[in-house]
Amino acid sequence: MQKYLVVGCGGSGAKTQAYMIDQLLAHLRRVDPERAELPAAWQFVTIDVPLEPEPGPDGLANVAQAGGRYIPIGNRLHYNRFDAGLSHQLARSGALGEIATWAPRDPEHLNTPISDGAGQYRAIGRMLTIQHLETIHEGLRAAIDRLNLVETTIELNELNHRITGRHSDSADDQPVVLIIGSMAGGSGASMAFDVARLLSAMPLVKPAHTAVFMLTPEVFEAIPEDRMPGAWANSLAMFGEAFAAQTGAGAGHDVALMRAMGLAGAPQDTTFGRLFPIGARMGGTRSRFGDGTPTAVFRGLARALAALMSSEKASGDFKSYTLANTGSRVGDRSILGWASPEQVRWDDVPWGSMGYAQLSMGRDRYAEYAAQRLARTAFDRLLAGHVDPAEESTGKEQLDRRLRERLPGTLHRMGLPRDLAAGFGPEQVGAWLGWLFGNHSAAAGDAAAAWLRGQLPPGEGMRSADWAALVRTRIRDAGAPLAERLGEEAYAIARDFADHFTDAVIGEVEAAIAALGLPYAEELIDRVGELIQERLAPALRAHVDGLRGRDPVAAPPQLESLLQPLGGRGTVKSAEQIADQVAEVYRAQFAAHHLGLVAARLQPALADFRAEVLVRLRRELESAHRDLERAGQIRDAAVHLADVATEEPTAWPADADERIDERFAGSANEIVITDVDRFAADYEAHLLATMAAGDPQLRAADQASAAAAAEILAGRWDTQGGSPAPADTLCPPTTGEAGGNRAGWVSRHLAAAPRGGADREARPAVFRVRLRPAELMARTRAWIARPAKPFSDFIDVDLRTYLSPAAAESRAEHAERVARLRSAFTRALRLARPLAAVSTEMLGLVYGGQGAEEYHFNFSEIPFEGTGAKEELEAILVGDRYRDAATLGTFEAACTTDRRVFAIDVFGSYPNYSPVVFSSLFPHIAEDWAARAGAVQGFWQLRRARPLPAALPLTEEERRAMVGGWLIGVVTGRIHIADRGRAEASAHIHDDRARTWVPFPHPMLTPPKDFRTALDWMPAVIESVLLAYAMVQTAPPGGAPGDSLRPYRLLRGLYDDGDQGPTTGAVQHPATRALAQWLAEGDDPAHGGTRIGAAGAAGIGERRRHLAEALAGAREKAALFLPRRGSAALPGAAAEDRPFAHVTDRRAASRMPLYRDLAADVDEVAAELLGRLDEAQALAENPAEPAAAPWTSPADDLDTAPQLPDLGGGVI
Repeated sequence: MQKYLVVGCGGSGAKTQAYMIDQLLAHLRRVDPERAELPAAWQFVTIDVPLEPEPGPDGLANVAQAGGRYIPIGNRLHYNRFDAGLSHQLARSGALGEIATWAPRDPEHLNTPISDGAGQYRAIGRMLTIQHLETIHEGLRAAIDRLNLVETTIELNELNHRITGRHSDSADDQPVVLIIGSMAGGSGASMAFDVARLLSAMPLVKPAHTAVFMLTPEVFEAIPEDRMPGAWANSLAMFGEAFAAQTGAGAGHDVALMRAMGLAGAPQDTTFGRLFPIGARMGGTRSRFGDGTPTAVFRGLARALAALMSSEKASGDFKSYTLANTGSRVGDRSILGWASPEQVRWDDVPWGSMGYAQLSMGRDRYAEYAAQRLARTAFDRLLAGHVDPAEESTGKEQLDRRLRERLPGTLHRMGLPRDLAAGFGPEQVGAWLGWLFGNHSAAAGDAAAAWLRGQLPPGEGMRSADWAALVRTRIRDAGAPLAERLGEEAYAIARDFADHFTDAVIGEVEAAIAALGLPYAEELIDRVGELIQERLAPALRAHVDGLRGRDPVAAPPQLESLLQPLGGRGTVKSAEQIADQVAEVYRAQFAAHHLGLVAARLQPALADFRAEVLVRLRRELESAHRDLERAGQIRDAAVHLADVATEEPTAWPADADERIDERFAGSANEIVITDVDRFAADYEAHLLATMAAGDPQLRAADQASAAAAAEILAGRWDTQGGSPAPADTLCPPTTGEAGGNRAGWVSRHLAAAPRGGADREARPAVFRVRLRPAELMARTRAWIARPAKPFSDFIDVDLRTYLSPAAAESRAEHAERVARLRSAFTRALRLARPLAAVSTEMLGLVYGGQGAEEYHFNFSEIPFEGTGAKEELEAILVGDRYRDAATLGTFEAACTTDRRVFAIDVFGSYPNYSPVVFSSLFPHIAEDWAARAGAVQGFWQLRRARPLPAALPLTEEERRAMVGGWLIGVVTGRIHIADRGRAEASAHIHDDRARTWVPFPHPMLTPPKDFRTALDWMPAVIESVLLAYAMVQTAPPGGAPGDSLRPYRLLRGLYDDGDQGPTTGAVQHPATRALAQWLAEGDDPAHGGTRIGAAGAAGIGERRRHLAEALAGAREKAALFLPRRGSAALPGAAAEDRPFAHVTDRRAASRMPLYRDLAADVDEVAAELLGRLDEAQALAENPAEPAAAPWTSPADDLDTAPQLPDLGGGVI
């Protein structure tokens, strides 16, 4: 994997990023299941207007929540106040003119809030971007700096090694930059190229490795038009600005604004390697992608980009071929990209394309489905496991009944009296203690009796009375040591019992949770605590009080019967037997005393138990219960759509669901071989097979579901894997070491160590219910993934194994599997076609031939080498007439014998095509324009967001050629403005060869009513070349696609009739020939004859003077808008004499003619034409070629002849 910076511009970019992050995390979780965040080598930045980031789509985290950066560019001010502040800043640096012709003309009247968006107005969005250029620069720079950290490189190297098993070093890698936005909107659509420009000035960012992905308005066609106003107009403006950015025509404007906003650096002329339009339809057939909704396209694009980022091979190919040296097939540059190859390479003109699909087993989705469904069963049991819907009684009644029925057994297993709930008094304590500790006390009695026996003196031959007295003395003396000895034994027993009792209670509560859920477990704890406090504790206390003061060596009746015969004067005989009998009569008394001492030790500890164990356990159960209830009320569940993972129970499938949620089917470009509709049936079969292996009596799926849920809740199941069951529902499992309990409880009465061991700190119990949704999912995923079980046996089948004949039960089943593979692969190829449709007619026009689209496909590993499956897939490719020849080679190279391949990624693309062939854009704009039927008011308002040189799909050479054509056309009468001075005025150009007048677009984007001066005719006509491109795929009546560009070809041809680019080399410039012809003939088609000077050679001098005056006048007017340092500076003029050149007043900017944007071109071209007059005059006076055919009058060609205006030179 490589370093990436992903920048989302506007809301569409942010949504796509959220889906990308979800997909990338899913990819990483296959390597590291605990991974919850992206590596630092993948930086995500979102830039948008809202001051706070909007929530992610479909419950996903937004970029900021996922660890990325959010850069807000909104403003709490209303626009008029915001504009005043920005204008003041631009005026100080002399850059106010850069916004003059496109920013709001009357900002003081634009009193709209701009804190949440630009209202679909690109000009407003761009103004917001300009104000925040420094903030955006800082945010982007921080992301780039993070990519260059040593820690980032180390993390990426380790991750790559973990994935590939190979060592690599990414320290010197330059990042790939992906910029994602929408052509349709106001903010994102206006900022994308500023972002690219800022990045191009940063170290280690290579513009050739920057890709711009732009969603066309076609993506939003399902959204009502009133919610997407101006979408197609915005995309038209975006097209012009994109082309200018591609060819470097917009560099000067961008740099001027950056410097005005305090940003240094040297951004490059070309700021990105390729633009990728993203539509909702694919290929020449315009097939709809998925359901055609924006969400489907966002997810589809996100899957493609995530697959690109997570694949080393795909990333390398993308950098090396798609973005870098493409060797694109050269198209017709007369249609778009007219320029000399030295100035604009053809490779800089085409747009890229991207399509993606994945063919997979799909069983990872089944694994998650199974885990979620089992978790849902367990979740439902936690909240209502005590309720049987079939019973008519209430939930509370059922709970009480179940508690009554189960309580005696539960108490018994805990170590409490079975009949504690029925009634319990001091007289019953002894029996209970004997049940618990009888064996311990008996052993203690034995040991004490043996010890006492050892203290008795030998008496054989002694005087009987003396020996009896000595025995009594020895017994009396043994009292204290015996009491201590028995006390120590009792303490140790009580201490151990406290631990065992605690664990027994915990185990019973866990079993209760597993069987009947939290409400029952909570009620059980309450009842046990109540019984201990109100019955057992008082009875035990009374029992202990009754034993208080008893002497362990008090003479039992049997002692006197043994010693009384020894009162005489005789000697002792059989002393050993008598001593044995004396010790024996104490055995039961010592055992009873020991039992009493145990009771005495237990009594205060048991009183602590309720407060320090049960109350705390109850509190934790309540907390978990509340958390689970809240989780059960969530309706907008957060899900990981990429791997359908979610920790929201309301999104988990339930046993009662009638259909499989569509999210398990994946995105529109994910094709799974496993039938998603069979998930439910497969789950029930696998679940029953799993549970029946341990309990053959299980016959039904609901029984298996209940048993499996109990294992999940208890955290106990069998496994052959390396990961044992957690067994930690309430607290950690026992470690196997002696001493202590699972909850860590130590009573203050039992803290000291017996027999001189280490003391323990007194502490209350600690519980953590590990049954909250995330923990339930972790358990069920582990349960489903157990090796050598029906679930894992099904889930772990890879593609090669699945397609091997041996894996199928019959030939018929194998044939069915092969058929499913064929179908899935065919669909994958279809869905991997680029997310942008193309016009086959335009392909033929631009590239010649029949115009059929062509696709190239790349593949990830295809694990079918040496199998019949490979032949099946290869046959599909061979039969695909639209794929290119190289695809068969990429397929062959991708085939491998590797197993453990579960998915095949398919990347599709066109050859890099000229932008004009993409039908996801232009026909829609033409339809939108045509639907207005001339009522175009508002269509272009605040859509353009740059001056004309940076906003038109013209190279600098073509734009200047059109300016030159306008100058020549106006002087020579080949430009005609009909109805001049009226709102419906229109411009026309004469086609000399066809001897006809050809109209420029009408209405224009900027109509005459919005002109500031008559000089605006030229820039308005040239600006409307955007409309000509919008209609380029639409054939006019009796015409053909591409005819909409005819007037602009004619306009360019008046200055330079080079077909693919400017005339160069030792060739007479076409402008010279055109001027010479007019000087010689003086023909004026706008007036039907010779208008200036006499016909023929007699008028050459006069016409030359007229031409020179017109061109010089054009330069003088242009100079009014050019800085003093420009070539048209007026000597001696003060800066304040030219307020439209050095703009420091917002009012002057608002009144700025559109002409300002092309004034520099006028000055340069007019000067160049003036320099050609001598050569043109010489050629006119000595013509080398016969004169052209006579001109015709507009009246001869137009159905309605325009009124001949008094040109007067006013339009140049």
